[in-house]
Amino acid sequence: MTIGGYTMDDLGYGITVNQYESGWSFFLQGDDAIQFRNEWELAQENNISFGRFLNDQDYNTLFC
Repeated sequence: MTIGGYTMDDLGYGITVNQYESGWSFFLQGDDAIQFRNEWELAQENNISFGRFLNDQDYNTLFC
C-alpha cells in the first residue's frame, strides 16, 4: 500500500514501512506488528494521515 510518501507492506508475519525520499525503512514482527496494525486501524477511523500517525506514535524514530 502506498500512503503519502510511504509504502507499507503487511507480510502477515510482519510489517515493513519504507519512506520514499530518504529510502529509510523499518520492520516490525510479532506483537509489535499486531500493535501497529491495531493503532493504524484506529488512526484511519479518526482520519489521521499515515505520516502523522507515524510521528504521533513515535514510529518515525524507527527509520534507519
